[in-house]
Amino acid sequence: MWIVLLEGFDLFEASAAMRTFDLANETLDRQACHDAQTPPHYAVRTFATRAGPVHSNGEAALHVAALPDEPQRPVDRFIVAGGHGAVRAVRNLSLGQQQVVEWIARQSERIRSLASIGEEGFVVGQAASARASQVGSPDGIDMIAAASGMELALHIVAHDCGQALAAQIAQRLSPSADRLGTPRRFRTGFPGEGRDDERVLALHRWIVQHPRQPLTNERLARRLAMTQRTFARFYRRATGITPARAVELLRIETACIAIENTLLSLKAVASHCGFSSEEVMRRAFVRVLKMSPSQYRDQFHGKT
Repeated sequence: MWIVLLEGFDLFEASAAMRTFDLANETLDRQACHDAQTPPHYAVRTFATRAGPVHSNGEAALHVAALPDEPQRPVDRFIVAGGHGAVRAVRNLSLGQQQVVEWIARQSERIRSLASIGEEGFVVGQAASARASQVGSPDGIDMIAAASGMELALHIVAHDCGQALAAQIAQRLSPSADRLGTPRRFRTGFPGEGRDDERVLALHRWIVQHPRQPLTNERLARRLAMTQRTFARFYRRATGITPARAVELLRIETACIAIENTLLSLKAVASHCGFSSEEVMRRAFVRVLKMSPSQYRDQFHGKT
């Protein structure tokens, strides 16, 4: 588990993630006395683009090692921990942020999964995934994102070790584990037996990485080396929906992730996710989620 700290990172959220992994290790240690099949522990290492202090969003700083030129072994999970300057980062990545993007892109074949904490972490992670697709990793890198470090860590623990362990840790971190299920996050979860077809999964990853491109049936069919007619039949049989519907749902999902994890304007979110206008995105949200983008945002950031 590698965590790279961006200058101005949110100390509380990064620390919450580390504490969650520490508690997971403690719990797994206790279980190891009774269960020889206990999953491996989390070994958390922190880095920055250069060795020395990295200043948080407060007065505190953490002294960390520099990212190596090349990892000695594959990195199971690489987490980008940032602060709250998403609007600034979208306009112009800082030198340090750009260095993280380039490092991730160069090592994309050795990074098994990418995650982010905070707004800047999300922007840098997205940029790194897109950059990876340009330098040899055609589908970029799958990424999960969270505004909360604890929420991200609990999600990872639940994936690796089961929901029961994650809930047990959540109870130790807070009075209630209710936050694991709320607020509601929209994710596509396409139906159909073919949802595990690697061709479909790879196409979905590519769509998410290139939401601003013209995602026509013709373009998607070319990605799978099929005629438009063959592709339309194949995709409908695999997922139960049309390619056009899938593109809309994936754009909505990408917009939801941006809304959950950043304070970008809804106009900027719409543009980033390939909607022709903020109003087109609003109508898609209302049609699919039965709420507007601003109402969806209120769940995570409160009314403004």
